[in-house]
Amino acid sequence: MRVLISCSSNDNIDEKYKESSRNVIRFLASEENTLVWGSGNRSIMGIAYEEFDKAKREMLGFTTEKYVDELDSLPNAKHEVMKDTFDLKREMFVNSDLVLVLPGGTGTVSELLTYLEEVRSNDQEKTLIVYDEYGHFNKTIELIEDLIVRKFNNNSIYDYLHVAHNIDEFKTLYDNIKKKNIQLKK
Repeated sequence: MRVLISCSSNDNIDEKYKESSRNVIRFLASEENTLVWGSGNRSIMGIAYEEFDKAKREMLGFTTEKYVDELDSLPNAKHEVMKDTFDLKREMFVNSDLVLVLPGGTGTVSELLTYLEEVRSNDQEKTLIVYDEYGHFNKTIELIEDLIVRKFNNNSIYDYLHVAHNIDEFKTLYDNIKKKNIQLKK
């Protein structure tokens, strides 16, 4: 399965987010998945590269001209350079089967909302999981809930978005997705 990991590239974040993300990423790499990510070499993006590289898995990264200098530090991945972040988001999404959102900043939240709307509006056969072990996305989820309360969305938005609060919940979701993908491919 091709797993898009959307996450932080900022090294200054609390180590707990990095370590909890490493556990999820290591699990995904052990499952023979392909990594699709933003070709980052720092923070959680760097951890994704490290873990998939250690597991000798295929990696497909996307970046923009602004970050092309970082590609030399990621030699074991294939990379595509996009003209802007709009194209980058689209190409990462198109090249994935599962979208996993780990802690990150505005770029990560932008990707979460973009992918959520793409899946909802266009009936995409992709699953979107937010991994929220330490409540990093509480305010984002509250925003979505507020949109439901004020009737800008309805509860069906949660048909397209799953939240895992710990590694066991994530593994259960992942196993269910894997079974669903096998059934879809028959």
